[in-house]
Amino acid sequence: MGISMTSRLLGVVIAFALTSGIVAHAAEAPQRPLAPITLTSANALPVALQTAASHVAETATGAIDPGAAIRAAYQRDHVALEHLRQQASQLEGSAHPAFNQYISDREGALAELERTALATSRPVAASTIAAMDTLVTAAQARLNLESTKSQNSGQSDKPNDPKH
Repeated sequence: MGISMTSRLLGVVIAFALTSGIVAHAAEAPQRPLAPITLTSANALPVALQTAASHVAETATGAIDPGAAIRAAYQRDHVALEHLRQQASQLEGSAHPAFNQYISDREGALAELERTALATSRPVAASTIAAMDTLVTAAQARLNLESTKSQNSGQSDKPNDPKH
């Protein structure tokens, strides 16, 4: 009975610590609130849920172990950049290799942010994670722009096509 009671008490203490960490994060980092994610399509649902779950986990972990939160965010953002690289395979002409180089540069910057943050004795998880997420957001915006350019150039060629 003593072990069971100790386990329950430990569980309550851990739950309280995690909750306190989330609240403390919200107070310290209003620029990165735990806000609901807007879903743009049904296909985005799994990604949005994974991202939301990652942010909650990183926030809780960041309160206890900022280094672990930074490493987890690095891994998440690295995977996101690789997904963007795969999506860019539809780009035509020189846009595809140019975007691949852009992603490689972003991956280098992402690694540098992680290395720099983890080299400090007390890494600041919230600002580091926000900076890493900004790299992915910028890459997504660039891919959207390149995709729009590619689609527009493809549509402008069709009216001149003698088959139409």
